[in-house]
This record gives sequence, C-alpha cells and structure tokens, in this order.
Amino acid sequence: MPELTPEDLYRLRFLSDLAPGPEGGALYVETRIEVTEKEEEPPRYRSQVWLQRGSERRPLTQDDAGTPRWDGGRYVYFLRKQDKVRQLFRLDLEGGEPEALTSFKAGVEGYELGPNGAVAVLTRGDEAPAKPDAPRVYDRLPFKFDGVGLLPERSRQVRVRTEGGGWSTPSELPTDVDAVAWDEQGEELVLVASASFEERRRWVQRLYRWRPGEEARQIGGGFGPVSDPVVVEGGRWVYFVGYDWVAGIGASPGIWRLSLDGGEAERLTPESLYVGLSLVSDVHYGSYGRTLQPDGAGGFWFGVTEAGEGRLYRLRADGAVEGPLELPGSLAAFVVADGEVRHILLEDFARPPALYQGPELRYDPNADFLEGWPAPEAFRWRSPGGHDVHGWVLLPEGEGPHPAVLYVHGGPHAAYGRAMLFEFYLLRARGLAVVYANPRGSVGYGQDYAQIKGRWGEADAADVLGFLDAAVERFGLDADRLGVAGGSYGGFMTNWLTARYPDKFKAAATQRSICNWTSFWGASDIGIRFAELELGAGLWEDPQLYWDRSPLAHAAGLKTPTLVVHAEQDHRCPIDQGETWFAVLVSQGVPARFLRVPEEGHELSRSGRPDRRVKRLEEIVDWLADYL
Repeated sequence: MPELTPEDLYRLRFLSDLAPGPEGGALYVETRIEVTEKEEEPPRYRSQVWLQRGSERRPLTQDDAGTPRWDGGRYVYFLRKQDKVRQLFRLDLEGGEPEALTSFKAGVEGYELGPNGAVAVLTRGDEAPAKPDAPRVYDRLPFKFDGVGLLPERSRQVRVRTEGGGWSTPSELPTDVDAVAWDEQGEELVLVASASFEERRRWVQRLYRWRPGEEARQIGGGFGPVSDPVVVEGGRWVYFVGYDWVAGIGASPGIWRLSLDGGEAERLTPESLYVGLSLVSDVHYGSYGRTLQPDGAGGFWFGVTEAGEGRLYRLRADGAVEGPLELPGSLAAFVVADGEVRHILLEDFARPPALYQGPELRYDPNADFLEGWPAPEAFRWRSPGGHDVHGWVLLPEGEGPHPAVLYVHGGPHAAYGRAMLFEFYLLRARGLAVVYANPRGSVGYGQDYAQIKGRWGEADAADVLGFLDAAVERFGLDADRLGVAGGSYGGFMTNWLTARYPDKFKAAATQRSICNWTSFWGASDIGIRFAELELGAGLWEDPQLYWDRSPLAHAAGLKTPTLVVHAEQDHRCPIDQGETWFAVLVSQGVPARFLRVPEEGHELSRSGRPDRRVKRLEEIVDWLADYL
C-alpha cells in the first residue's frame, strides 16, 4: 500500500443513483472531485449520468446531473441545477439536447415517473428562495433542518405534468410531501406527509390518495415515519417501509401493507430484520435509491442491514421471507428489471460502491487506486452480560505494539461494517490501529439490541470499552497509547468517555458532538423529539436526567488532549455544543484545538466541500498521530 495523505480523497470516484436503463442496462451517476490550479476556485464535485449496457459504458450528460430515471421508452429524465436550484430535464435517447421541463422558482426537490408518460414532481412552486439577509418569522416547529437551513414558508407539494406540457395545481396537503407513488394506470397517486406540523415534529407520517385537481384523502399510517411507497396488485394495496414508535427509538423498520381503501396497516416482515441500508461510510456521495422494489410476482426485493453488512432479501407473495441472497460484497443499492435483481452497487471494507450485473463486476472506478488495501480483522467480544459485541481492528504495517484509536459511529442507530471508511486508512498509514465496533444501540443485531433508551453512556459505554480492552489483549496493542474519536453520537461518546475515564485516553477527536442535552433539546432541528425518544423523558418531566446524561456535568476532571471539530451550519448538533466543550477544555488547562468549518452542516465528513473535508482529515490525523 503506497503512502497515503488526506488529499488522496481527490482521487476517489463515487457511484450512486442506480436505476434501470434501456435494453437491460443501468443508469447511474458517477461523481468525481475536480481540482483546478486556480486558488480562487476550490475543488468541487462533478456528477454525470452514465449508461451501462452490457460491456458498453457511455456518458449521457456532460454538465452536472443527478437522479436519472428511464421512462421505459425513448427518454431519460434527470435533475440539474439551473440558476442555483434544481430543475427537471428530459433527454431523448435518439439524439438532441436535454429539454428543461420545469422552471419553478423554488426548483424541483424530487420526482417520480409513472406509466403512460406520467410525471409527478415535488416542488414548492414559484416561491422564490428567501434572501439570506432577510429577517424570517416563524410560528411553528420545525423551522430549520440540517443541510437545508431555515425552511421556506411554503410546504413542498406534488404537481403532475399535464397533456399540454404544463403542470397541475399542487396537492395542498398541510405539510411537506416527502414521497410519492403512482397507481398502475397513471391516474392517481399515493402521497406521504404528516397531518399537522405537530405530527411532523414528532416524526409521524400518513399516507394519502390524491387525484390531480381533487382533494387528497387520508388512508392510513400515523404511527411513525413512512418511506418507499409502492402501489401494486391491481391498485388494491400500497406497500411501504415504516417505523412503529410503539417499539421505541430502536425500532426496526419493516415492510407494511395498507389497503388503498384505508384501514389498519399490516406488518409483513419480522422485527428481527432491519429493513434499510444504514452502514456508516465516508465514501458515499449521492442517493442510493429505494429499499423496497417489486419482484413482478406479488412480492418484493428489499435491502437489510444485518451483522455489519448490507444484504438482499425477498418477500414472496405468500408472505414468506427468503434470504439473504449470496452477494460478492455488501449491498449499497440495487435495481429490479422484469422481476429480477439486474444491477447492484456493492461495497467492501476497502472499496467504495462498484457496479455489478448479477455476480459479474461491470465497473469499479477505484480499482487501480485501492488495489491491495487490506481489510480489517473481525472478531466478537462476549460481554459479561452474555451478549456479543461485533467489531473490527484495522492494523498498521510493522511490528507492534501499536497505538490505537477507538472510533465510535454516529446514530446511535447505525452500524459499522463492510463499507469503506477512508479516514481509517489514513490513521493506519500514520501507524495507528483503528478499533471499531457495534455496541448496543447499533442496528443489524435485532430490535432488542438496538434499544438503549435512557441508557446512553451506560450500556453502550460498557460495550465499546470492553471491546477495546479485548482488542488490546487480542492484537497486542499498546494500552498506554489509546485514543478515542467519533462524530455526532460518536462525538457524544468521545466527550462522555474522556469525562468519565480521564486517565484512559491520551488523545481525543470529538466531532459534531453533544455535550449538553438541555441546550441540544431546543437548538437542534430534531432536538425535542430525539431527546424524548433517546432519554425516555421530556425536558420538563426530568430536567435532572438531561443534566446527568450530559458530558458537561462530568467534565470537572478532564485531562485528555482533545481536538474539537464542528461545522458552523450544523443544525443537527449545533455549534454551541462544540464551542462549550472547547471552552471547558481550555478553562481547565487541557491541551485543545478547535476546527470551525464555515458554510458546512452535519454532513461535512461525507459530503462537505472537498477541500474542507481534506482540512478536517488533516487535523484529525495529525492530532491523533502526534499525541499517540
């Protein structure tokens, strides 16, 4: 493996937005990072739509484009920015330039193709984006969202393309429409939205039937979030992926079925399966498509996060669940054609998503660069409580004992696994072992394992510390040179562990963290609902709980030299959390450094501007390597 630096991020290419293409082919988006020699022009992402058909591969767009869809005939649709907002375009495969189909001032936020040339778009219409320097007035929650900023006043609605090429009146639901599905005739749609802003704040969504020009009619839902609606079986049923909050914040999403005439929804997959792909990676860029896709025989193919892998399952028409299908990698995305899984994006520990047709590799843009990179070593630690904690150790070259960094993932309801983390290989290149695991709270090990409501800093901390100690013994790591790092929930855990175990770690890197639950409750875009679900009580019900579970409450004895990384436009874990933790460190004379990143949000490490991502990597790797 050659010498590796943070700027090697620019060499990576990212495949995403997989969709069926003509003649059994596949559409996808390839994104590369374009670096110019002009100092005033920072590196930027450049995304193109490509067609893979057999062994043929060709670009369909030259300028930036994304979210491609083939209509089954002569046209490929896609979204492209025009005057700073995205609009819907159509490309004739028989030749010619792309045709713009929309010109809404607010742009298009999504779209769905239906049968017989039907097209529906998600848009806020001709509401012009607010000027950044204009005062804003709100009378409801939520009023902001990470990655978006302050929310527009007009809700996102659905419009349908008419025969004359214009657009229908909007759907006029009370809150943002988040998903849409066509019926089999292309005449009616199923929409997903909350019935009120209070429901939206509480992450509850419902399903509606809507015929353009008429009033939408509610048919069901109301128990949690809803995604991936699909109308099948002669228009009798809508299938969808949904959470049931009755099971708590660690609930496994499942596949549900609801009659289009309304009534109670029926869950079709067991709670032991986590329907959806939630592996942590810093080399995903773009969208990875639908979790749920019809098999053409009354059943569905669907993706699952299980034991640190993305896996493919099938729900048969008779209700039986089959799987997982054997794959030469971890599932990142898939598309179905004629009822069969035709093309797949698969990833691995040392490889970003690559395109397969069945078991055959069709295209891997990173093969030459990443050839020979080693995989981590997996093992399971049996805890005193009798459960296994599954994790990995990425060892550097050379003789040990090596210093090591315990890395904790975000979420907490996500998972590490068979997906690449470029950052870990940078740490390895500097001589550091990386120890990482899926403690309780992680998904993919059953619904009970994911439940840590009210136990943040207890059950999860015991698991990561026990796994770390087992890794030190198993791999002969240097117990006197240990670091800890993580972002979001992993940032909370970094703060918590360095506060509660001040002599354990010699260095820390806390990123987009939580240190004070009370201020997080009101300042985060999801703070009220997230805190209620995770801590198990509202702020007024148990204010002492909020303080006791805050790393800030235990920070009097901090000793660990700590790098604090936070983005200034992070609305998920607002920057006051990083500012407060940095202030505590400095006030107590602990060596500390604060990397503030302007114009970025919670997704800095995954989709931030490339040069800012590189700066973040440089600071983290240098800090941990210097102290360890």
